Amino acid sequence: MNASLHPPFQGWSRAEESHKHGSGGENLPRIGLVLSSGGARGLAHAGVIQVLEKEGIPITAIAGCSMGAYVGALWAAGLDGSALEVRAREIKDRATLKKLLDFILPPSEGLIRGDRIRQHLERDVGSRTFADLDRQLIVVATDLDRLTPHVFDSGSVSHAVHASAAIPAICAPVHLNGRRYTDGGASEPLPVTLLKERLHLDHIIAVNVMPMPEDFEARTDRTFATDDSAGRHLFGRLFRSFWHKVNLLAHGNVLDTFRRALMAAQLRLITKEEAAADVVIHPRFAASSWHDFENFSQYLQAGRDATIAALPAIRALLHNPTIHQETISHEIAPSHTQLECLAA
Repeated sequence: MNASLHPPFQGWSRAEESHKHGSGGENLPRIGLVLSSGGARGLAHAGVIQVLEKEGIPITAIAGCSMGAYVGALWAAGLDGSALEVRAREIKDRATLKKLLDFILPPSEGLIRGDRIRQHLERDVGSRTFADLDRQLIVVATDLDRLTPHVFDSGSVSHAVHASAAIPAICAPVHLNGRRYTDGGASEPLPVTLLKERLHLDHIIAVNVMPMPEDFEARTDRTFATDDSAGRHLFGRLFRSFWHKVNLLAHGNVLDTFRRALMAAQLRLITKEEAAADVVIHPRFAASSWHDFENFSQYLQAGRDATIAALPAIRALLHNPTIHQETISHEIAPSHTQLECLAA
């Protein structure tokens, strides 16, 4: 799988809009980082963070949903870009991934429970609450009872991330405080507006690892590609025919149809949220799936490359004045600077 990037185009960065506030002062602006949903694509968030750290870009707060919430929680808990890469490389093959899947039989609520994935996160965040984190963090899930986005900014970090990353129809809903939650990507796949509403920030950098609608039209993204691995032999064809009938995720089957319909809604929401950000970083991938974690190197490198391409626009944010100067000195969390960006 080769990672490719969108070249910069007009509207790719909205940093130029902020020049109207005048020239910058000594105080650094309060910058928020928004990390989108995207399954295994979300490993690119770690590559983005590595470059931001290396370049000393100060990030005050993080908002994330689904895989973006998972990576954001680890970073907010104190893991630097190097440690995030170590975590990404742990899932080196499908066999390793399967050990994290607690299957539900019969699969009435979903295919997996998700408790093992939460416990995997708890190796690093433990029982920390949001108040215990090094950086401000908000995690977005979808409230299935109210049919609205839900922002977690207090209480258990690991349980909030579990709720945010519960992929609909794949993972069972997460029950917290008498309510049911599922993937935040179903309602707010790129929560730029929610972060703006919750915190007083000067600028927002949004990282979108989801595909673009034109990628599907041009067939440059193979997220929903059919599997041709069965080959041309008779046995392979027979097995593939049988597997297609029992695999609910197979092309044209019920979960595949559900995923396509969900992504259609997500892409429209993302387009609106990107317009509200000052800079959008968009790592691009030729092919991927939500469970494609073994291709961590390509995702990490795509995140680095896209962030390097966006650095001129990001640096421009640092020269703009801070709107909330009275709160900067005690609310900006220290960033991990001058880390070497690791090769994939």
